[in-house]
Amino acid sequence: MTDDYTSTAKRQEDISGMQKEIDVKDYPSSVELADILKGIIYPADKNTIINSVIGRNTDKKLTELLGQIEDKTYNNASEVVTATGLVKRE
Repeated sequence: MTDDYTSTAKRQEDISGMQKEIDVKDYPSSVELADILKGIIYPADKNTIINSVIGRNTDKKLTELLGQIEDKTYNNASEVVTATGLVKRE
């Protein structure tokens, strides 16, 4: 599924007149992290987010990225993914 998502996103970048609003550094990791975060009830603080993903067989890289996010309250999974640096909003 990730390959399909990446392929679709790349095709959308080629559409004339479409402005890219986000820059995704790593599609597979971004999708995986968003999937992991979807079960969390928001707003949620950093500790709640980290405690919610512990034990979910989360990739070590993703766990490390979550450990580096700012200690604040996040309103949704999109804010968390952006805070990890996997996605940059323009």
